[in-house]
Amino acid sequence: MLRRYLIVNGTSTALLYGAIYAALPSSLHLLETVRETFDGYVMQSPILGPIINKVVLVVSCF
Repeated sequence: MLRRYLIVNGTSTALLYGAIYAALPSSLHLLETVRETFDGYVMQSPILGPIINKVVLVVSCF
C-alpha cells in the first residue's frame, strides 16, 4: 500500500513538474507580448503616454 502510494505520488509529481516546465516558456512569451502591446498602445496615446512616463520617472527615483 505504501509502495503504491509512493509510486503514484512520485509519478504525478514528476508529471506536474514536467508540465510546468513545458508551459513556462510559452507563458513568459505571452507576458512579454502583452507588455510590448501595452507599451506600444500607451506610448502612441497622447494622453496616457506622458502620464505613464511621469509615473515611471517618479517611481524610478525611489
